[in-house]
Amino acid sequence: MYKEWLKIKWIVVGLALINVLVILNIYLDLSNTFKELAANSVVGQFQAYEIVFYYDIKNIILVTGLLLGVFQFFPEISQSRLKLTFHLPVKENKLMLQMTSVGVFILLLIFIIDAFLLSIVCIKLLPKEFFDSMLMTTLPWYVGSIVTYCWVIIIFVEPNWTKRIISIFLALGIISLFYAGSGFSAYSNSIFYFILLAVFCSAIIFLSAYNFKRGIC
Repeated sequence: MYKEWLKIKWIVVGLALINVLVILNIYLDLSNTFKELAANSVVGQFQAYEIVFYYDIKNIILVTGLLLGVFQFFPEISQSRLKLTFHLPVKENKLMLQMTSVGVFILLLIFIIDAFLLSIVCIKLLPKEFFDSMLMTTLPWYVGSIVTYCWVIIIFVEPNWTKRIISIFLALGIISLFYAGSGFSAYSNSIFYFILLAVFCSAIIFLSAYNFKRGIC
């Protein structure tokens, strides 16, 4: 697991910094808006039109999961590292669980930092209901990023090109579900199903690992 950290530490630092900088920019933009316009007017417009003022973080959250998966697993495939790893006297499922656990843990850590910083923005500048809606609005984005990370792994590890192409289309369809909602708490009643979908997608990783191991043995 330490080997995984050494491999991706710089991309992790970079992604974390980008997330923090985007949230800082959101805070500065909102602060400037309150300086130029009456606070009640701004809050009223946010509520009336369900303006998600932290929308910029949505795509960054998605890209965070995507890039982490690419930087962690592309070298494993392109340099045949995974092939060598799978020749170790350890079950492929255990090896994949160890590798993906590092990535998921890092994503969770980054997203906890994101949620904490966004919470500070909401609590400092806006009424309490914005804090509550922010958590429910962004949660599907965070889960969607983890699902994106899982599909990147599935696509890279799957050795069969036909299955790999099918996986790409499946990934695009499933990931889009997490980011299709608009407005405050658009998917508040669907969080449980999103989590179940995330668990299902993560399980497919082990099927790809099985196919990969079978292809090299």
